[in-house]
Amino acid sequence: MIALIIDISGTHLPAVSMELAALALRLNKTETSGIMAVVCGKEAALGASRFAEASGIDTLGLVCDLEAHPAADMATALRAVLPAQGLRHLLLSHTPWSMEVAPVLAVGLGLPTVPCVTGYETETATFFRSAGSGTSRLHVKAPAGGVITLQAGALSPAPGADVTGRVTVRPLTVAPGPVRIRSTSAREKGNTALSGARVVVSVGRGIGSQENLSLFRRFADALPGAATGCSRPLVDMGWMPYPCQVGITGTAITADLYIALGISGSTQHLAGIPQGTTVVSVNRDPDAAIHAVSDLIIEADLLPFMEATLALLATQ
Repeated sequence: MIALIIDISGTHLPAVSMELAALALRLNKTETSGIMAVVCGKEAALGASRFAEASGIDTLGLVCDLEAHPAADMATALRAVLPAQGLRHLLLSHTPWSMEVAPVLAVGLGLPTVPCVTGYETETATFFRSAGSGTSRLHVKAPAGGVITLQAGALSPAPGADVTGRVTVRPLTVAPGPVRIRSTSAREKGNTALSGARVVVSVGRGIGSQENLSLFRRFADALPGAATGCSRPLVDMGWMPYPCQVGITGTAITADLYIALGISGSTQHLAGIPQGTTVVSVNRDPDAAIHAVSDLIIEADLLPFMEATLALLATQ
C-alpha cells in the first residue's frame, strides 16, 4: 500500500499534489489500486473531491485546522487513519508543515524517512536529494519503503485520470497532547507582483553588498514586465524584504524566464522555480547548483557583467 498526505491551506490543491500522484503511480507500477490519498485541512472536502477527480485515486478528506494542533498530535491522529499493515510508502510534499509531521509519522510507523526528494529513477528505484546547500546529490534507496517528502517541481505531474477516485469525508479528531498552541500570527503575505510576473530577475549573495542592489533593479526595470526577487540569505541579512524571497519558504513563481544573478541555488530556492521555466544563471562559480537547472549558464564576475549589460541596453 502507498499513501499520500496532502495538506491544503485554502480551497486550491497545491500544484505538487499531482507530482505526489505521479510518484505514487511510478512506485506502484502505474496502478491506482493499492494507493490511497488523504487530504487534510479546513477545506478538505473540496480538496479531496478535486484530487480524486484529477488523479483517479481513492481519497479521504479529513476536515481539520492544521494550525491549531502541534505536529506530534497531528501525526498521532493521521496514523490512526492509515493502514495498520502493509503500508510501504507514505508520500508528502516538502512543506514547513510536513517537515514537522513526517519525522513523527516515520517513527510511529517504523519506517525510514527520505526528506526533500528532488527526483526518482524508476529503473533503479533510487530517490535523489540534495545536500551541502545544493552542491551534492545523494542517491538513496529505500527497499523496505519509507516516509518520503517531495520537493515541489521535482517531477512532472501525473496526467489527468479517465476515472474519478472514490471520495470519503469526515472530521479528523486530534487528541490534545502535552503541548498546546496558544496563538498563531500571520506572516507577511507573499509578493503577488513577483508570483505573477512572466520575467523574474533574482539576486543572491553574489551581488556583494546591499549598495549594489540599485544596479540590479535598473536591469530589472529595463525588462518589460519583470519583477525583482532574491534568495533567502538576502532576506536574512535584511537587504531585501521577505515578500521578495523566492523558494519553498518564500514565493513560488510562475515566470516564463528566471534570471538568477549571484545565486548558488539551494534546494529550497530551486523549489520555487516551476518546471518549464527558462533559467539563465550568472555566477562565477562553475560548480554552483543553480547551473544544473539552467538553460543558459554565464560564468562571469557579476558586477562587471551587469555594468556591461546595462551599458548595452542603454544603446538599444
